[in-house]
Amino acid sequence: MPARRYQLSYSIDRKRELIAHFDNFGLSGRKFRAMYEIPRNTWKSWKKQRAKFMTTRRNAKHKTLGGQGAKIIIPFQHDLLTFMKDVRRDEHILTSMHMINFMKTHYYDWLTAYMSDKVDPYKSILRLCQSFTHQHRFYEASKC
Repeated sequence: MPARRYQLSYSIDRKRELIAHFDNFGLSGRKFRAMYEIPRNTWKSWKKQRAKFMTTRRNAKHKTLGGQGAKIIIPFQHDLLTFMKDVRRDEHILTSMHMINFMKTHYYDWLTAYMSDKVDPYKSILRLCQSFTHQHRFYEASKC
């Protein structure tokens, strides 16, 4: 059994250095990767993102270019968040049903489109509401 290889992470600055070093060296990609022990797929993705690494204004100590976080699929997230805060401000209990009723009232077309291709639409919309509340730190939201 081969020895376990540890996954390395490189800062943006280090990636820039290595790419510039590769350009100046004139070696083949394979020899260069072997010399610096860079995995093949890592090198391929760096070459693909070369322009972004060189032009980014992001702090060079970061490991990534940013933007890998979860994408919110609710297009009216600000309205929903305002509704949730208003309910809490009025000292009412916020439930997933309240959120679903808000969506039915104000965003019915989006809600029907979202639920149309789901195996269990009710569970899907409940899960969506619960994950949305957790992302925005509304931990006490009830299920029904």
